[in-house]
Amino acid sequence: MRFRKSVSICKGIKLNLSKTGASVTVGKGPVSFNVGGKGAFFNWSVPGTGVYDRVRIDTLIKDKLGIGKKKDDAPEEKAATPKAATAKAASRPAREPSRPSDEALAQLEQEQVFFTLHKQAPDVAPQADPAPMDGDRAEDDVEAWLGDSEAPVPFSVQTLAAPGKRAMMIDLDLPEIEDMPSDKLVEMADGSLKLKSKTIKEQREDYRTCVFGLGEYVAANVLAIVPQAERVLVSAYTQRRDENTGDAKDTFIYSVLFERGSFAPGYQQRDPYDFCGDLKSRFYVLSSGVMKEIKPYEAEEL
Repeated sequence: MRFRKSVSICKGIKLNLSKTGASVTVGKGPVSFNVGGKGAFFNWSVPGTGVYDRVRIDTLIKDKLGIGKKKDDAPEEKAATPKAATAKAASRPAREPSRPSDEALAQLEQEQVFFTLHKQAPDVAPQADPAPMDGDRAEDDVEAWLGDSEAPVPFSVQTLAAPGKRAMMIDLDLPEIEDMPSDKLVEMADGSLKLKSKTIKEQREDYRTCVFGLGEYVAANVLAIVPQAERVLVSAYTQRRDENTGDAKDTFIYSVLFERGSFAPGYQQRDPYDFCGDLKSRFYVLSSGVMKEIKPYEAEEL
C-alpha cells in the first residue's frame, strides 16, 4: 500500500489528497476532467484500444484569450512584388544575423533549470546523527521545507518516516513530459541563433535527466533536513492512461534508495541517470527513451 490518499466527494467526483496539495477529478471512464496544482486537463480515451489523449486546457484558454502574450505594435507589412522587393533589398543596409527575441531567450534560459536542478542539490554529511529519529518531527520538517522551497520545477511529494529503519520514504509526483521545453537554441551557419524543435528522442532524454535529477535533488535535501536518517527511498510517478479503462492513473517509473554514503563530494556534476543507476534501484528505460512502469520498493524492502 502506498501512503497517498484519495477521497470520493460524490458520485463522479474524486478529491486526491496529499500533504502538499490536492486535485479534483470529475468523471470516470473514457472522459474525465482534472484540476490541480499542475493545471486543468481534459482526458479522453477509447477503452480497450489503447487510444487516449490528455490535453491541458488552461493554457489553451490563455492562448486563445491572448493572456500573457505581448501584442505586436508594428502593423504587418504588405507583401511586395518581386521587382519592388529586389529594389528595396538593394537599398537596405546589410542586416546582422537574426536572433530570437529577448523574451524567447529568457524563457529558454529559465526552462533549462529543468535539466540542471540536480546541480543545485546540497552537500550531504556522510554520517547520520546517532540520536533517535523522531518520525513525526521528520515529516513536519520535510513538509516545512516544501512550503518554503523555491525550486523552479513544479513537483509535490508525500512523505512517510520509517524511524525503525532510520529512513524516509518519499513518493514523488513528477512534472509531465508535456511540460518540458520542446525547443532548443541552435547556431546557424551565418552565426544567427534560431529556436528549433527537439526530436522526440531528445525530449525523452531531457525528461529522463529532469526526473532523475529531481529525485536526486529531493533526496539530498531530505537527508540534510533529517540528519538522523541514513537513507531516503524516492519512488517517482507520473500520470498515464490505463489502456483497458481509459482512466488516468499514477504510474511509477522509478524507485531509488539513496544512501548517505552515495553522495560523495562533487556528486552534483554526474549525470543523474548514471548516478541513480549505481544505487539500489528499479527502473526500465527503453532504447527509445520511454520509461516503462515499475513496482516501487516497499518499507519492508529497505
